[in-house]
Amino acid sequence: METLLYIGKVNLYWILLIACYQLMLRNHTFFRWNRYYLLGSLIAAFLLPLLIYPDSAPTIPVVYQLNAATFTVGASQAEVAPAITWTQAIWTIYAIGFIVAAFRFFRHIIELGKFLKAGEIIELDDCTVVLIDSNNTGSFSFLKWIVINRNDYEQHFDAILRHEMVHTQQMHSLDILLIEVLKIFFWFNPFLLLYKRYVQEIHEFLADAQAPNRDNYARFLVSYALKAPITSLTNHFFKPSQIKNRIRMIYKNRTSKWMISTYVIALALIGSTALFVAGCEQTEQYEAEIAAINKQKAEESSPINGKVFTVVEEQPEFPGGNEEMFKFLGRKIKYPTKAANANVQGKVILQFIVTVEGDIRDIKVLKGIGSGCDEEAARVLALFPKWKPGRQNGKPVNVKYHLPVNFQLEESDTEKISSQIKLDEKMATVVHYAFSPLYILDGKEMKNSDFLKTLPGEKIESMDVLKGSQAEEVYGDKGKNGVIKITTK
Repeated sequence: METLLYIGKVNLYWILLIACYQLMLRNHTFFRWNRYYLLGSLIAAFLLPLLIYPDSAPTIPVVYQLNAATFTVGASQAEVAPAITWTQAIWTIYAIGFIVAAFRFFRHIIELGKFLKAGEIIELDDCTVVLIDSNNTGSFSFLKWIVINRNDYEQHFDAILRHEMVHTQQMHSLDILLIEVLKIFFWFNPFLLLYKRYVQEIHEFLADAQAPNRDNYARFLVSYALKAPITSLTNHFFKPSQIKNRIRMIYKNRTSKWMISTYVIALALIGSTALFVAGCEQTEQYEAEIAAINKQKAEESSPINGKVFTVVEEQPEFPGGNEEMFKFLGRKIKYPTKAANANVQGKVILQFIVTVEGDIRDIKVLKGIGSGCDEEAARVLALFPKWKPGRQNGKPVNVKYHLPVNFQLEESDTEKISSQIKLDEKMATVVHYAFSPLYILDGKEMKNSDFLKTLPGEKIESMDVLKGSQAEEVYGDKGKNGVIKITTK
């Protein structure tokens, strides 16, 4: 499944990249830059889906929308497992297409090899000319070979040889081969045909630009009326569909160098899009793996040695204190989609033991609200780093600790505070403490967060977070960066 998603993303990025070329870059006379862009786009599409949204960047808000649907309950027989799943069906179709595309590619290679061996070989310093007697095939180049038919050899040899040598010297055939290979693996993507068309177009522009006299060369192109089949793997000298654009580019005024900035804009647009997609798709997969490892270690480890205290002289402490713990929770915890859609909110109370080594063990949910909130709170708790262990009589001891986590849905910014939440406008609040919020301790405004360093964690009964217009309507400008309301026992 992950492979299918990755393939889908690669193809979508190809569409985005070719659209940017079509809209912003195609009419430029920076032919080399356009060639590099097109080839780079084919490779970049494989890398962009792997882009990871940086942890230090602001969290992209997640909006949950509920669309009600009819739910019918009825008696049914036990489901019979299908003979083939839809995933297997997709891979089967893909394999058939892959085999057909590969067969066609290698058939063209074999036919081209036979064709090159059938002609008269003329070795030159920079290339090999293959002279063929048939005039039914147009002149073309492939890698180091330049194939010229008898008519072109007798009447247009110099012009065609000069043109095709540009193709061989700049290795244009490698570009076509790259696209043809990609067409084998992505035979279902029609946009690769568009890539091939644009790349071949750029090849002809690059070769035409080397003509010594553009007026004579343009007249030559117009008068050249060879109508022959075109070999798909080669750089053909004449294509009727390209003649208009080639002549237009010959006479087109050179694009101002200032327009090179267009490439920067295109790359910035694509990079921003990829970063946004990575942020939207950001998951907790790696954190789930860490949680699984922690759970496995807890299961495999021996029982906790020593007495477990509930009240000690020095309470255990999260690295950096309560403030850092709140920041950690704000960064890692996500509002479960199931809970948001079901309008579930409330307080989850967790219990765990901080061992003498500072490890988090025996995580339990003392009070839950369901819909995935209990599991999410326990998952994030399993990600906690080592704590500073609690102490009794100067020695580290095992301490039982309680932590309340409040899940609260927030109204849309366009609505006033109300006890009734519209299901199609609610969104899960994800706390990020990049700015200093307003702290309210038992109804009293605190000047800064220094009090958190001395506030024992076990005395905190609940912690509520207000954001956006909800916070500003209640606390004015003081609440523009959010409000954290802490209630003690």
